[in-house]
Amino acid sequence: MKKSNAWRKTVLTEEILAKLEEWFLMSLTDEECCLFAWINPSTLYRYIEKNPEFSERKELLKKQPNIKAKINWKDKINSWDYHASKEWLERKSKSEFSLKQEIQQENTNLDVSEWLTEEQKKMMAERFMKVENTKK
Repeated sequence: MKKSNAWRKTVLTEEILAKLEEWFLMSLTDEECCLFAWINPSTLYRYIEKNPEFSERKELLKKQPNIKAKINWKDKINSWDYHASKEWLERKSKSEFSLKQEIQQENTNLDVSEWLTEEQKKMMAERFMKVENTKK
């Protein structure tokens, strides 16, 4: 019979949860945070199952570095930073400023059969038959 862990204290103390939040603010993955906290990821996921609001908070914390970067970028643009403005335009106005050239490939298979005479079509069919027979 398996022993119950009901008496066991939780590993996720307030101190560890605070540290996890600090690491989530650095946009670390769940696994990386668990590694730093010396806990198993399943421990974190069980805690999240019991506390779904923590999961929402965790995801918001992970987004904060992106938000700060966007604000920083906008600040640089507002201070007339040429490179920041150029990067913004390359990413947000691709049709005008992108350095990548997107090439659309069209179907280049032409139907030339309408240009061939019946005799030429017959000759081509014979050649294809010979090629097919040599492959076997």
